[in-house]
Amino acid sequence: MKSFVIPMAGRGSRFQAEGHRVPKFLIEVKGRTLFEHALHSLPLHLADRLIFVCLDEHREHDVETFIRSRISHPDIRVLFLEALTRGQAETVLRAEPHLSADSELLVYNIDTRFASATLADRLRGALPKHDGIIGAFTDTSPDDKWSFARVDDAGLVIRTTEKEKISDHALTGLYHFSRAGAFFEVARQWIAAGRTVRNELYIAPMYNDLIERGGRFVLDTVNEFIPLGTPDEVRRFEHA
Repeated sequence: MKSFVIPMAGRGSRFQAEGHRVPKFLIEVKGRTLFEHALHSLPLHLADRLIFVCLDEHREHDVETFIRSRISHPDIRVLFLEALTRGQAETVLRAEPHLSADSELLVYNIDTRFASATLADRLRGALPKHDGIIGAFTDTSPDDKWSFARVDDAGLVIRTTEKEKISDHALTGLYHFSRAGAFFEVARQWIAAGRTVRNELYIAPMYNDLIERGGRFVLDTVNEFIPLGTPDEVRRFEHA
Protein backbone atom coordinates (compact mmCIF):
# COMPACT_ATOMS: atom_id res chain seq x y z
CA MET A 1 0.00 0.00 0.00
CA LYS A 2 1.24 3.48 -0.88
CA SER A 3 0.15 6.45 1.21
CA PHE A 4 0.89 10.03 0.18
CA VAL A 5 0.93 12.50 3.08
CA ILE A 6 0.73 16.21 2.28
CA PRO A 7 1.58 18.46 5.26
CA MET A 8 -0.13 21.83 4.85
CA ALA A 9 -0.51 22.90 8.46
CA GLY A 10 1.41 26.15 8.28
CA ARG A 11 0.21 29.74 8.54
CA GLY A 12 2.12 31.21 5.61
CA SER A 13 3.17 34.21 7.68
CA ARG A 14 5.15 35.84 4.87
CA PHE A 15 2.06 35.84 2.67
CA GLN A 16 -0.11 37.12 5.52
CA ALA A 17 2.34 39.99 5.97
CA GLU A 18 1.65 40.98 2.36
CA GLY A 19 -2.10 41.04 2.92
CA HIS A 20 -3.22 37.55 1.90
CA ARG A 21 -6.14 36.37 3.99
CA VAL A 22 -6.39 32.78 2.77
CA PRO A 23 -4.06 29.86 3.54
CA LYS A 24 -0.97 29.88 1.36
CA PHE A 25 -2.05 26.82 -0.60
CA LEU A 26 -5.25 28.61 -1.72
CA ILE A 27 -3.39 31.53 -3.31
CA GLU A 28 -3.90 31.55 -7.08
CA VAL A 29 -1.19 32.08 -9.66
CA LYS A 30 -1.50 31.48 -13.39
CA GLY A 31 -5.07 30.28 -13.01
CA ARG A 32 -4.37 27.60 -10.41
CA THR A 33 -3.96 27.53 -6.66
CA LEU A 34 -0.56 26.68 -5.20
CA PHE A 35 -2.23 23.49 -3.97
CA GLU A 36 -2.97 22.46 -7.55
CA HIS A 37 0.49 23.39 -8.83
CA ALA A 38 2.08 21.23 -6.13
CA LEU A 39 -0.27 18.25 -6.33
CA HIS A 40 -0.11 18.04 -10.11
CA SER A 41 3.60 17.30 -9.69
CA LEU A 42 2.77 13.89 -8.22
CA PRO A 43 1.61 10.62 -9.84
CA LEU A 44 -1.50 10.60 -7.65
CA HIS A 45 -2.91 7.56 -9.46
CA LEU A 46 -0.22 5.45 -7.76
CA ALA A 47 -1.40 6.38 -4.26
CA ASP A 48 -3.75 4.06 -2.43
CA ARG A 49 -4.49 6.77 0.13
CA LEU A 50 -4.06 10.55 0.18
CA ILE A 51 -3.74 12.21 3.58
CA PHE A 52 -3.80 15.99 3.93
CA VAL A 53 -2.81 17.53 7.27
CA CYS A 54 -4.21 21.03 7.85
CA LEU A 55 -4.74 23.47 10.70
CA ASP A 56 -8.08 23.79 12.49
CA GLU A 57 -8.19 27.45 11.52
CA HIS A 58 -8.26 26.40 7.85
CA ARG A 59 -11.77 25.03 8.38
CA GLU A 60 -13.20 28.52 7.93
CA HIS A 61 -12.04 28.33 4.31
CA ASP A 62 -13.82 24.99 3.82
CA VAL A 63 -10.56 23.36 2.81
CA GLU A 64 -11.86 19.79 2.95
CA THR A 65 -14.50 20.57 0.34
CA PHE A 66 -11.87 22.39 -1.71
CA ILE A 67 -9.45 19.43 -1.58
CA ARG A 68 -12.11 16.92 -2.58
CA SER A 69 -13.25 19.16 -5.43
CA ARG A 70 -9.74 19.40 -6.86
CA ILE A 71 -8.53 15.82 -6.41
CA SER A 72 -10.40 12.79 -7.72
CA HIS A 73 -9.33 9.82 -5.59
CA PRO A 74 -11.23 7.02 -3.82
CA ASP A 75 -9.45 7.38 -0.46
CA ILE A 76 -8.86 10.95 0.73
CA ARG A 77 -8.43 11.79 4.40
CA VAL A 78 -8.20 15.33 5.71
CA LEU A 79 -6.81 15.80 9.20
CA PHE A 80 -6.94 18.99 11.26
CA LEU A 81 -4.44 19.99 13.95
CA GLU A 82 -5.32 22.38 16.75
CA ALA A 83 -1.94 24.11 16.76
CA LEU A 84 1.26 24.54 14.79
CA THR A 85 3.80 21.74 15.08
CA ARG A 86 7.57 22.07 15.36
CA GLY A 87 8.05 21.25 11.71
CA GLN A 88 7.19 19.05 8.78
CA ALA A 89 8.33 15.82 10.42
CA GLU A 90 6.06 16.29 13.42
CA THR A 91 3.16 17.21 11.17
CA VAL A 92 3.58 14.01 9.16
CA LEU A 93 3.85 12.00 12.37
CA ARG A 94 0.27 13.04 13.19
CA ALA A 95 -0.86 10.95 10.21
CA GLU A 96 0.60 7.74 11.67
CA PRO A 97 -2.76 6.31 12.86
CA HIS A 98 -4.02 6.42 9.27
CA LEU A 99 -1.45 4.13 7.67
CA SER A 100 0.32 0.91 8.54
CA ALA A 101 4.00 0.67 9.44
CA ASP A 102 4.62 -1.57 6.43
CA SER A 103 3.01 0.71 3.86
CA GLU A 104 5.06 2.97 1.63
CA LEU A 105 5.07 6.61 2.67
CA LEU A 106 5.54 9.56 0.33
CA VAL A 107 5.66 13.06 1.81
CA TYR A 108 5.46 16.19 -0.29
CA ASN A 109 5.17 19.83 0.67
CA ILE A 110 2.58 22.16 -0.73
CA ASP A 111 4.76 25.01 -1.97
CA THR A 112 6.87 23.63 -4.81
CA ARG A 113 6.15 22.42 -8.30
CA PHE A 114 8.26 19.95 -10.24
CA ALA A 115 8.25 17.62 -13.23
CA SER A 116 9.98 14.24 -13.09
CA ALA A 117 10.27 11.76 -15.94
CA THR A 118 11.27 8.93 -13.60
CA LEU A 119 9.38 9.27 -10.31
CA ALA A 120 6.40 7.13 -11.33
CA ASP A 121 8.69 4.35 -12.56
CA ARG A 122 10.61 4.43 -9.29
CA LEU A 123 7.44 4.23 -7.24
CA ARG A 124 6.22 1.31 -9.36
CA GLY A 125 9.56 -0.45 -8.88
CA ALA A 126 10.55 -0.30 -12.54
CA LEU A 127 13.62 1.67 -11.41
CA PRO A 128 15.50 1.04 -8.14
CA LYS A 129 14.02 2.64 -5.04
CA HIS A 130 15.61 0.46 -2.32
CA ASP A 131 14.57 1.84 1.10
CA GLY A 132 13.28 5.10 -0.27
CA ILE A 133 13.42 7.94 -2.78
CA ILE A 134 14.42 11.56 -2.22
CA GLY A 135 13.41 14.18 -4.78
CA ALA A 136 16.30 16.35 -5.97
CA PHE A 137 17.25 19.06 -8.43
CA THR A 138 20.61 20.38 -9.54
CA ASP A 139 21.68 23.66 -7.95
CA THR A 140 25.18 24.88 -8.77
CA SER A 141 24.79 28.17 -6.87
CA PRO A 142 26.39 28.72 -3.44
CA ASP A 143 22.92 29.23 -1.92
CA ASP A 144 22.41 27.10 1.19
CA LYS A 145 18.68 27.70 1.71
CA TRP A 146 17.68 24.20 0.58
CA SER A 147 18.08 20.70 1.94
CA PHE A 148 20.92 18.76 0.30
CA ALA A 149 22.15 15.22 -0.30
CA ARG A 150 25.51 13.70 -1.12
CA VAL A 151 25.71 10.44 -3.06
CA ASP A 152 28.42 7.81 -3.59
CA ASP A 153 29.68 6.43 -6.91
CA ALA A 154 26.78 3.97 -6.99
CA GLY A 155 24.25 6.78 -6.68
CA LEU A 156 23.21 5.92 -3.13
CA VAL A 157 22.66 8.76 -0.67
CA ILE A 158 25.38 8.85 1.98
CA ARG A 159 24.45 12.08 3.77
CA THR A 160 21.63 14.63 3.95
CA THR A 161 21.62 18.11 5.43
CA GLU A 162 19.26 20.99 6.07
CA LYS A 163 20.37 24.53 5.17
CA GLU A 164 23.95 23.29 4.68
CA LYS A 165 25.24 22.92 1.12
CA ILE A 166 27.24 19.69 0.81
CA SER A 167 26.72 19.10 -2.92
CA ASP A 168 24.81 20.36 -5.95
CA HIS A 169 22.01 17.88 -5.18
CA ALA A 170 19.40 20.16 -3.62
CA LEU A 171 16.15 18.57 -2.46
CA THR A 172 12.67 19.28 -3.77
CA GLY A 173 10.75 18.46 -0.60
CA LEU A 174 9.64 15.02 -1.77
CA TYR A 175 10.54 12.31 0.74
CA HIS A 176 9.69 8.64 0.29
CA PHE A 177 10.17 5.69 2.60
CA SER A 178 9.59 2.10 1.49
CA ARG A 179 8.43 1.42 5.06
CA ALA A 180 6.48 4.16 6.80
CA GLY A 181 7.45 2.63 10.13
CA ALA A 182 11.11 3.48 9.52
CA PHE A 183 10.29 7.18 9.30
CA PHE A 184 7.89 7.17 12.24
CA GLU A 185 10.45 5.44 14.46
CA VAL A 186 13.19 7.95 13.64
CA ALA A 187 10.85 10.94 13.97
CA ARG A 188 9.75 9.81 17.43
CA GLN A 189 13.39 9.34 18.45
CA TRP A 190 14.26 12.86 17.33
CA ILE A 191 11.33 14.30 19.26
CA ALA A 192 12.14 12.30 22.40
CA ALA A 193 15.76 13.44 22.27
CA GLY A 194 14.86 17.07 21.56
CA ARG A 195 16.86 17.00 18.31
CA THR A 196 16.11 19.81 15.88
CA VAL A 197 17.81 21.80 13.15
CA ARG A 198 17.40 25.53 13.72
CA ASN A 199 14.64 24.68 16.20
CA GLU A 200 12.60 22.80 13.59
CA LEU A 201 11.91 19.14 12.90
CA TYR A 202 12.90 18.72 9.26
CA ILE A 203 12.63 15.38 7.48
CA ALA A 204 15.79 15.55 5.35
CA PRO A 205 18.40 15.11 8.12
CA MET A 206 16.47 12.19 9.60
CA TYR A 207 17.60 10.06 6.66
CA ASN A 208 21.09 10.06 8.17
CA ASP A 209 19.89 7.91 11.06
CA LEU A 210 18.49 5.34 8.65
CA ILE A 211 21.62 5.43 6.48
CA GLU A 212 23.75 4.72 9.55
CA ARG A 213 21.59 1.63 10.15
CA GLY A 214 22.21 0.37 6.63
CA GLY A 215 19.34 2.07 4.81
CA ARG A 216 19.80 2.63 1.09
CA PHE A 217 18.18 5.64 -0.53
CA VAL A 218 18.27 7.00 -4.07
CA LEU A 219 17.69 10.42 -5.59
CA ASP A 220 15.03 11.12 -8.17
CA THR A 221 16.38 14.13 -10.04
CA VAL A 222 13.62 16.23 -11.59
CA ASN A 223 13.51 17.87 -15.00
CA GLU A 224 11.91 21.06 -13.68
CA PHE A 225 11.74 22.60 -10.22
CA ILE A 226 9.80 25.75 -9.30
CA PRO A 227 9.79 26.94 -5.67
CA LEU A 228 6.58 28.66 -4.57
CA GLY A 229 7.16 29.07 -0.86
CA THR A 230 7.61 32.84 -0.62
CA PRO A 231 5.84 35.85 -2.14
CA ASP A 232 8.94 36.65 -4.21
CA GLU A 233 9.09 33.11 -5.60
CA VAL A 234 5.41 33.25 -6.53
CA ARG A 235 5.90 36.59 -8.27
CA ARG A 236 8.85 35.25 -10.26
CA PHE A 237 6.78 32.27 -11.37
CA GLU A 238 3.81 34.50 -12.23
CA HIS A 239 5.90 36.70 -14.50
CA ALA A 240 8.06 33.98 -16.04
